[in-house]
Amino acid sequence: MLFFIINPLAGRGHGLTVWKKIEEDSRTFLESEGFRIFFTEGRGNAKAIAREITEDSQGEKKIIVIGGTGTLNEVVDGVKLDGDRVSLAFLPVCKENDFVRGLDKSYKAPMNIQKLLENKERKVDYGIVEGSTRHRRFVVGAGMGFDAAVMNELLAVRSDICPKEKAVGVKGKKSVFQFLFNQSGTLAYIYAFLKGLRRAKQCKGTILLDGEERLEFSHILFLSIHNHPYEGRYVLGKGASAEDGYLDLCLVSTKHKLRLLRIMLASLFGVHQYLPGVHCYRFKRAEIHMEEPLPLHIDGENVGRQKDISISCRPRRLRIQI
Repeated sequence: MLFFIINPLAGRGHGLTVWKKIEEDSRTFLESEGFRIFFTEGRGNAKAIAREITEDSQGEKKIIVIGGTGTLNEVVDGVKLDGDRVSLAFLPVCKENDFVRGLDKSYKAPMNIQKLLENKERKVDYGIVEGSTRHRRFVVGAGMGFDAAVMNELLAVRSDICPKEKAVGVKGKKSVFQFLFNQSGTLAYIYAFLKGLRRAKQCKGTILLDGEERLEFSHILFLSIHNHPYEGRYVLGKGASAEDGYLDLCLVSTKHKLRLLRIMLASLFGVHQYLPGVHCYRFKRAEIHMEEPLPLHIDGENVGRQKDISISCRPRRLRIQI
């Protein structure tokens, strides 16, 4: 039995298109294997579905995820992984998906489900973020400070990324900007970046790596944790691998906010680590303590503001095919 969790809105509605093509091309195979389909209906729904499917995992369960990184994140966060009885297959609806790029730079999506399930199963790492009110897994990365603030602002201005905003409606001058942002992801990102840069504040913080190395910084602008190298167009986690049992930390601490422009530009090419104010580390577990609560994102999703969190790696605990 195959279980499909499909986000029909992923990729500006491309998720539903991908499923219809797969259903048509793989109909004979699917009927022979047996399958159930679950369409997500909103934030958190994929997590609830995954938990329901695997709650009583007495036998092997295969879940096929069709969507983006956010959908995959929710499924991984929801599945019951005890006993190693659950395996996943992931079919991203966008070519430039951070998760699959991190595992295979030359990735090409399989033409049908049978081909996907013939691919080699890989055992990969995932991370866990634990805070005062959160306990959440992630498959690509997490971030605090400026990094998360920009992502949160981008979600707010792009109604095609955050479909609930379409129902609210925006009148007057804002509707013009909303239309432009929905048409151009680059324009929306530039707006979010500049707004985040203007509002960015430095913060004091302490980080304890693997219970041994203690780091203290006075002007933290952001820190990002990576299980994979990529974060959109950026290569902030250069060298990160989801198959080595470690997470990678990129921390920016500087008195001069405008240095962020140079740092982020350099990170497009993965050479940011050589610039002043950039600090890179590898770890299995980190305790992060900030003087003030900062915005936090997990796999690109806004999870509010946090002050104290711990982040750890679960090595090779996730079985997946891409």
